[in-house]
Amino acid sequence: MLPVFLLEDDKQQLATYQQIINNAIMINEFAMKLIVASDNVADFERQLTITKQGVFFLDMEISDDKQAGLKVAERIKAQVPFAQIAFITTHEELSFLTLKRKIAPFDYILKDEGIESIKQHLRADVDLAYENYEKTIYHHKSLFGYKIGDRYFSLPMSELMVLYTDKTKPGDINLVADNVEASFPGNLNHIEQQHPNLFRCDKSYLVNLDNLESYDAHRRVLKFKNNVECKVSFRKARELKKLLK
Repeated sequence: MLPVFLLEDDKQQLATYQQIINNAIMINEFAMKLIVASDNVADFERQLTITKQGVFFLDMEISDDKQAGLKVAERIKAQVPFAQIAFITTHEELSFLTLKRKIAPFDYILKDEGIESIKQHLRADVDLAYENYEKTIYHHKSLFGYKIGDRYFSLPMSELMVLYTDKTKPGDINLVADNVEASFPGNLNHIEQQHPNLFRCDKSYLVNLDNLESYDAHRRVLKFKNNVECKVSFRKARELKKLLK
């Protein structure tokens, strides 16, 4: 789930932006949630949760402080490694400060251009932020990511048990995890190169030995949670014994 945060001191504008963002998330069925929508800095920062990801829409001027949003952005950058920040402001002249202070916002929305322009920007920003989020989790080493059609999915590597191919469905990979079973197009050789922590126990199987419950060396059978089993080839059995030792 990608959390979204909104800071805007005009309550009417806050409600409008909140509705636009929520509608964009709902229409696209994104795994996103607007969890903070606040009109003051103190309240906004109190509600910040510990997260590595987040989308932040910040008003630049809060009360009489023209750079309040910029200061908040600096604190966010220090706390949230993969923060995506967009400013909503009337102060076009302050855009250079975001570069000078290395904030690197992915959008700078000007209120003076009118509500229709703001609406278009917010919708496009929600789309872009989620696309960036999907790409990040797809390539993150502690996560296993896969793609079905145009949608990206991911799960913690700690939950993955087995990946295998079936001769009846060439070109597809079957995934078995704690609470997930899925089938997606792919290649085991490619996945093995991307995730060297997985063990190739057979030409048709990649397994996560961190989730191994037992190994029957006589039968050459690996057993995982939920009675998931797979065979180890004769050639790989010796390598497996070394790893388990």
